[in-house]
Amino acid sequence: AVRSGWISSGGEYLKRFEDGFAAYVGVGHGIGTTSGTTALHLALAALGVGPGDEVIIPDFTMIASAFAVCYCGAMPVFVDADPDTWNMDVAQVAARIGPRTKAIMAVHIYGHPTDMDPLLALAKARGIPVLEDAAEAHGAEYKGRRCGSIGDLAAFSFYANKAITTGEGGMVVTSDAALAEECRSLR
Repeated sequence: AVRSGWISSGGEYLKRFEDGFAAYVGVGHGIGTTSGTTALHLALAALGVGPGDEVIIPDFTMIASAFAVCYCGAMPVFVDADPDTWNMDVAQVAARIGPRTKAIMAVHIYGHPTDMDPLLALAKARGIPVLEDAAEAHGAEYKGRRCGSIGDLAAFSFYANKAITTGEGGMVVTSDAALAEECRSLR
């Protein structure tokens, strides 16, 4: 990649990484970003999250999850962590949904998957998209499905302390072609 002169947002190596990582996760599209935080921000923007909106997130997470919501002009709405898993207590999510709820962000904390089936059922019933913050969940599975392939889209981080690293970097993944195109356009 260095010898080719393409070490930024162009060239064959980024496309190969996006395609390969998307295939590894089990989705159709990967959109590379500069960090996991920018991947979250890009995913939220692609969902149309903006000023006055609310996004439900767990209260036990990296601050980047909340910052990405704020970068869109929206407000994070916090849900307590389940004391057994440290992930979002899915049983508390319904009570936090309001008329301004635009998305739900499930964070797979420390690579341990959130209980996605009841969360997806609730989100589908309410017409709310689910974004997986899979920054720490490279290769983790929930009931035989790779984290990052379960919600409407997902954000990964490749920071130096992650299971797969590029030093910096992130990626949005999705099987939704329209969301992928919106991500590429906004990127």
